Amino acid sequence: GNGFGAPSIPRVCDNLRANEARQNAEQKCPLDPWVIIPDRSKFTNSQRLKLQENPEMVPTGEVPRHIDLCVENMLVGTCKPGSRVTIVGIYSIYQ
Repeated sequence: GNGFGAPSIPRVCDNLRANEARQNAEQKCPLDPWVIIPDRSKFTNSQRLKLQENPEMVPTGEVPRHIDLCVENMLVGTCKPGSRVTIVGIYSIYQ
């Protein structure tokens, strides 16, 4: 799964290959020449969760901190809002 990120599709333009770049500089490439074909695609169940620190552990007057999580496949729908959970996973930074 890809979590929060979008699929990385390489952008290639036949009009601007290295040896043709000078000759065809005036020809523009489309921004995104890719099209998703649903019948030939594979989809994965995913769910975004917001994990908040335990309110009892937050000092009076402060707002509980939170992080976003992404769960996939069999974990989707297993956690209800307000549930107390322990999470084990891989922490990564995305843009």
